[in-house]
Amino acid sequence: MVFARRCVVPIALALLLVAFFPEAGRAQTNSSIEIYLGPGNELLRSTIFQVEVFDGSNWVPAFVYRFARKSVCHWHFGANPIVNFLTFGTTGPVKVRITGIPQTITSIDVSPHSKHVPVQLSGGQAVLTLNQNNKVWITANGYDEYPLFIFADAPKPPVPAGATYFGPGISTIPAAGNHYKAKSGEMIYLDGGAWVKGNIDIRGTQNVKIMGPGVLSGDLWTGEAINPLPFNQFLDYTMIEGDWFGGDGATVSGITIVDSPGYNFFGGATHAYSVKILSPWFFSTDGFQGVSHVDQSFIFNGDNAFAPGIAGLQNENVTITSSFAGTSNNSVFTGGYYGFESKKGYTALVDDIDIKTYNNDDWVSGGAPLLASAFQVWMDNSDPSAGYSNQTYQNIRIEGNLAGPLLQLKNTVYPWGGTYAVNPPLGNSYNLVFKNISLEGTQKYRSEIKGWDGQDGFHNVVLDNVSFGGTVVAPMNLSQYFDVNGYVFDLRFTAACVVASHANNVVGHPCSRVVGPRASH
Repeated sequence: MVFARRCVVPIALALLLVAFFPEAGRAQTNSSIEIYLGPGNELLRSTIFQVEVFDGSNWVPAFVYRFARKSVCHWHFGANPIVNFLTFGTTGPVKVRITGIPQTITSIDVSPHSKHVPVQLSGGQAVLTLNQNNKVWITANGYDEYPLFIFADAPKPPVPAGATYFGPGISTIPAAGNHYKAKSGEMIYLDGGAWVKGNIDIRGTQNVKIMGPGVLSGDLWTGEAINPLPFNQFLDYTMIEGDWFGGDGATVSGITIVDSPGYNFFGGATHAYSVKILSPWFFSTDGFQGVSHVDQSFIFNGDNAFAPGIAGLQNENVTITSSFAGTSNNSVFTGGYYGFESKKGYTALVDDIDIKTYNNDDWVSGGAPLLASAFQVWMDNSDPSAGYSNQTYQNIRIEGNLAGPLLQLKNTVYPWGGTYAVNPPLGNSYNLVFKNISLEGTQKYRSEIKGWDGQDGFHNVVLDNVSFGGTVVAPMNLSQYFDVNGYVFDLRFTAACVVASHANNVVGHPCSRVVGPRASH
C-alpha cells in the first residue's frame, strides 16, 4: 500500500497563538468536546488519516499523530509499521469522521468488537459514534500495519497551581541523560499538543502526580541500544521508573507513552488511569509492571501488558479493570513468571478487558519457548510452599484467532536462564479463577495446566464459562482445548457445563474434575 505524503499545512498562525496566548494552545472547546492543537511539527502529523470531531454544529479537525520505527516483534517483523493516534476530550457521545489520505476508506474494522461501536461508511469516509473512555483500534481497508487509534477521554483536568508544565510543542527533558527526576508531591502536567522526549524517574519519592493529555516519548533512545545493558542500567530508561519495593504512591493519568525503549512502568505508581501506551515495535517493553491499579487504559506493546502476579508488592491488592490490551509479543497477563510469589493474603482481580494480540509461534522452531497469548502463570521456585494464588480473571474478550495457546498454568523452568532459573521448578499455585472468558476464534495450540509432581502443581483452578469460538469448555470436551497433566488437583467448571451436559444427555453434574493427589499449600 502506497500513500502520498501530505502537503505541509502552514502552522505559523498556530505557533503564534501558542506563543502569545498559551490558553489557545491548550484546546478548542465547547460544552461537549475538547480538541487539542498539534505539537507544531508536521513530521509528526499522520499522512494516512484525517480526523474531525463533531461539536454539535461543525466538524472540528483534530491533529492525528504518526510514529514508525523498525519492528522486531511479531507485528510486521522487519518492516516499519506506523501507529496513527489522537486523544480528545468529551463529556458524552460524539461523532468522529475519518478520511483516508489519499485513499478513500472502503472497509473498516473497529476494535474492541465487544463495544459494537456504531459506524457509517459513506463517500469514502467513516463516521463513528464514540463515548467517553472509548479507546478504539481502527483498521481501514484491511491494512493493519497502519492502524488508527482514537482515544476519547474525559476533558482534561485543570493545570494545578505550581505544577511542572509542558505545553504544546516538542520538548526534550534537559536533565542529565534526559531523565526527569521528580520530587515528592510534585505534579507534572503534559498538556494537549505536548511531545516530551525523555522519561520520568520517581524513585525515592512520595505521591508524585503525572497527568494531562500530552505525549511522553522514548524516541531519544532505541531498544536495540538499551536492551543489552546490565539490568540496573536498563531500568534507567523505563518511561515511568519507580521503586519496585517501597510504594512510591504515584498516580499517572491521561498521558500517552510512545516508543518506550524498555519497560513502560517499573513499580512506583499505585494508580494508572486512562493511560495509553504505544510501543509495539520492540520486545522487553513491558507495560504496567508493578502498578497496583490500572483502569480505563489502553496498551499495544511488545511484551507483557499487565502483571497481576505482583499482588501485594505495594501492600495492596491488584485491580486491572475496563481496559484494552494489544501485544506484538508474549502474554498479555503475567500472573507469575520466575516463581517469586505474590505476598500471601493479597489478591488480583482482572475485570472487563478486551484483547487483540499478534503473539505467535514464528520463533519456536529456532528454540524460543511457546508463549501463552493471553494468560500466563509460570511457577519456577526451589520452595514447594511458594506459589501464586487468589487471582481472578473475569469478563475478558479475546478477538480473532490465536497463533499460540490461550492459557498456560505450569511449573516450568524459566526458559531464558540466569540466577533465578530453578531446576526442578517447584512450587504450588492455587485459587485461580477464569470466569466469562471468550475467544472469538480458535487457538493453534491447546492451552496447558500442568504441575511438576505430586507435591508441586496447580490446585483449585476454576474454568467458569470459558469459551472457544462460542463453545463452552466442559469436562466432556476439555481435551479439545486443554492439556492437563496428573499434577492438577480440583479443576472445576461452571453451571454452564451442567447445561452442556444435559444437552448432550450426560447424566449428573460433571462440573468438577479431580486430578492427581492433593498437595498442601
